[in-house]
Amino acid sequence: MTFLPTRPSRTAALALALATTLFFGCGGGASAGSPGKVGSAVPKLAFRTLDGKPFSFDDHKGQVVLVDFWATWCTPCHLQTRILEPIHRDYTAKGVKFFSVDLGESAEAVKKFLAKHPLPYPTLLDPQDSAAERLEVYALPTVMVLDKKGKIAFLQNSLVDGPTLRRVLQKAGA
Repeated sequence: MTFLPTRPSRTAALALALATTLFFGCGGGASAGSPGKVGSAVPKLAFRTLDGKPFSFDDHKGQVVLVDFWATWCTPCHLQTRILEPIHRDYTAKGVKFFSVDLGESAEAVKKFLAKHPLPYPTLLDPQDSAAERLEVYALPTVMVLDKKGKIAFLQNSLVDGPTLRRVLQKAGA
């Protein structure tokens, strides 16, 4: 008798990766979690806003961008949001753009969650996890920072503390 499907869903794989990360440790360093991606241009990714409009990071070249990949069911993601709140307050005035990307969930589920737990920055949707797969997002939360040239300056598949994020944002040009 098997308890897991022969091919787990992307959401199940993310949940397993998160549990493994939390149990065995998160690793460290600015390029932890996605070797070979830091320093490269962010790939063309297809996101939609909560109201269904297309979104592209190309529209934000020339700005430092912080992206928080999360899901409504992810408890560590809620902690990452609390870590990001004071950073958002401090760095928005410096021109840094903040976005959250919900993975694997419907717009309706995300809207319902955000009605009770609003975020101070826009939320994008990746309901099929296609962008997450291209970026090698294997655990939640994952934080990505893009520099002013649109290159990935930081990508970490685990919780990231405030002092680390502040250093990364400054190094990226904020």
